[in-house]
Amino acid sequence: MIRNYFKIAWRNIRFNKTYSVINIAGLSIGLASFLLVFTVVINEYSYDKQWSKGDRLFRLTSENTATGEKRVSTLSPLAPLLAENFEQVETYSEILHRSVPFVFNEDPVELNSLQVDPGIWDLLDIKTLQGTPQKFNAGYPNLVISEKIRDRYFPHTNPVGKIIRDISNFGESSEYLITGVIEDLPVNTHLRAEALIIDKPQNTDLNSGRFVPYSTNYILLKPGVSKSSLITAINQWYTNLENKKEKIKFSLQPIQDIYLNSDEYYQEIKGNKRNINILTGVAILLLLIACINFVNLSTVRTLKKNRNTGLRKILGASRKKLIFQFLTESFLFFGLSYILGLITYHLFLPFLENFLGNSLALTFTGNLRLLFLSFTLLLSISLLTGIYPAWIISRPDMTHVVSNRFKTNRRSELFRKSLVVAQFVITVGIIISTLVINNQLEFLNQKDLGFNKENLLRINYTAWGNKGEAFKKEIRKIPGVEAASIGQWIPSSAGGTWSADIDDPGSPGNTIKTWYIDADKDLFSTMELEIVKGRSLRNDYSSEQIDPSTSEEEEAGIENRPVLITSYTAERLNIEKLDQAYEEIQGIPVGVIKNFHNQSLRNPLAPTIIRSAKELQYGNMLVRVNTDSPRQIVSRIAQEYNAFYPENLFNYSWTAKDLEKEFRAENKLRTVLTWFSLLIVFLSCLGLFGLITFIIQTRTREISIRKVLGASVARIFGIFSKESLILILIAIIIATPVAWYLLNTWLSGFPYRIEMSFLTFLQSALIVILIALSTIGVRIIRAALKSPAENLRTE
Repeated sequence: MIRNYFKIAWRNIRFNKTYSVINIAGLSIGLASFLLVFTVVINEYSYDKQWSKGDRLFRLTSENTATGEKRVSTLSPLAPLLAENFEQVETYSEILHRSVPFVFNEDPVELNSLQVDPGIWDLLDIKTLQGTPQKFNAGYPNLVISEKIRDRYFPHTNPVGKIIRDISNFGESSEYLITGVIEDLPVNTHLRAEALIIDKPQNTDLNSGRFVPYSTNYILLKPGVSKSSLITAINQWYTNLENKKEKIKFSLQPIQDIYLNSDEYYQEIKGNKRNINILTGVAILLLLIACINFVNLSTVRTLKKNRNTGLRKILGASRKKLIFQFLTESFLFFGLSYILGLITYHLFLPFLENFLGNSLALTFTGNLRLLFLSFTLLLSISLLTGIYPAWIISRPDMTHVVSNRFKTNRRSELFRKSLVVAQFVITVGIIISTLVINNQLEFLNQKDLGFNKENLLRINYTAWGNKGEAFKKEIRKIPGVEAASIGQWIPSSAGGTWSADIDDPGSPGNTIKTWYIDADKDLFSTMELEIVKGRSLRNDYSSEQIDPSTSEEEEAGIENRPVLITSYTAERLNIEKLDQAYEEIQGIPVGVIKNFHNQSLRNPLAPTIIRSAKELQYGNMLVRVNTDSPRQIVSRIAQEYNAFYPENLFNYSWTAKDLEKEFRAENKLRTVLTWFSLLIVFLSCLGLFGLITFIIQTRTREISIRKVLGASVARIFGIFSKESLILILIAIIIATPVAWYLLNTWLSGFPYRIEMSFLTFLQSALIVILIALSTIGVRIIRAALKSPAENLRTE
């Protein structure tokens, strides 16, 4: 019996090729798109879930209670001290991301590394392939490389025991001992790296009064320890310590939450929970639209199968058997679509990984559990979407078989129209979202930053020694180089060289975080900043003082050195007069410059002060170029760099591209939404095509009579498109406020954002209406051009 059901279902699919192709194409595209998007979602939520001790592993974070600033870095000796003073702490390790250039076989190789303590082996499940890296070898920092690095650079030798050196731009290079090879770390972890640099922690006393370095500390708690009670005890313990300049409150962040819940922290590898929620919604909506299409297109076939169904009833077929027959056809449709969708999914996986910039740990074709879950989901959806068409199709009364009349009740018609409205609510919402997100990102890309980001080259952090000024003079001789500046800040990093909490004159008792930028006198011209009042710094350490005759030697001895301040700084700190010392900022403002964004556009403006530093020994270099052939000029700069610093590795980047990376996740979201909005529009039009086909089938006689009575094709088009247009307008009315609310919530996460315009919503509505009318117009006009005699001869 079941075999016969499948044979009949297969015959129906073969004999209705147009219907079958449209249905299978829509379902396979919807399923493939759903699987692709959901693969990204599953991988994003899988980060750091693989560690066996993940429920007890935490990252120490800190917050300055005076300014509200949150950081993932804490004092380096804090973790060892916690292990020493709190029995609830089982072990700890520093885990710090570093990009380190090494020399392998005389070739420079830059490795993404983790700087860790020997306790790392008790925190993470790391499988050793060669050597015994768990045993720390004193004398050298220990280097543990991944399997991928071993196979690439040591394919035929055992690297364990080899001593290699790094290439340091900060001074002398260091030697490392390779103590082991480990299995490649998982890609779905924020601790993604190619090597481990293991060294013993420096136990610095917090109360020593000496400089205490910062790092990123992770601690492992003993089983059963309460996180909340422990952090309360830690904060109380730290409060009782002496010699603290800052009011700091510590928190424990579970390692499993780090990847998707670190928006307020600077972190190289992190996700965006808002974007993942949007992608989840897109995946579900894509699948929903594909299923709605199936329901609509299936019910369209009701009239064509009406006589066949009635005859089978006369011959004794029960309604139960008819429903089972049509469910079998539904399963077959979904089965074929699933196979085609899975093939499409597998073919597009490499493109998806390339788009994301990393491989995917979990895929539906590479994980049997996920494949089984997807198949189970397929069966469930097939049943849910197939039951309604099966119920409708199995309903005809035997008395209507000969006359071939079949009338749908009001409730069924309302249900079909509701499905179309739902489709276009989704379509309108997605198009509005795509336009708003695109407008917001274009606004951020085109926003005036207060400096010229184009043609601004950055040379990475270097120990310039006493040759920095000489190197600057040499590259200034290169045609196309306009200016150069050494400084301890770059536009794509933090807000400055360092920051200080200054009393807020507008709110007594509170402080304002103020950024200080230390750079040479050429920063102003290199960045192309603008003076609003006063003047720029005159030379190293100096500017026009209260006494213009002050010499450089005298200026160097002045405690309050001349500084430049932004307009916002002058406003927030109530600085009204120039050339006057202000003790709170430890400087003499000699010029006010136009506001510029020294931080990411994710942060609002903050008071910023530029100090001119004399002969900086360390820092980055910004180079302003004006040339049509940037590769040639970079090559010339690299030659000069290698001549001055032959032991260093020349690394550079363009500021404009560095700034683009800040909104990389949002730009990828924009690309995804653009592609899937096109898919959703296509699938929605398929559903609308199904509905208009159904309407025309039920009203063929009406069309013919209207033609006989003199109605034009345009008149018929207007009559039959009116109903679809009303449904689309209802969808627009429903979608608009919902989209506005959700997008307004998304935009609230940006300190600089667009105001959603009525024109954006109008544009979205017009796009949908035009596409929809084009879709149904083809079908209506085709029916209107058909001969009335052919339609009426059977009536």
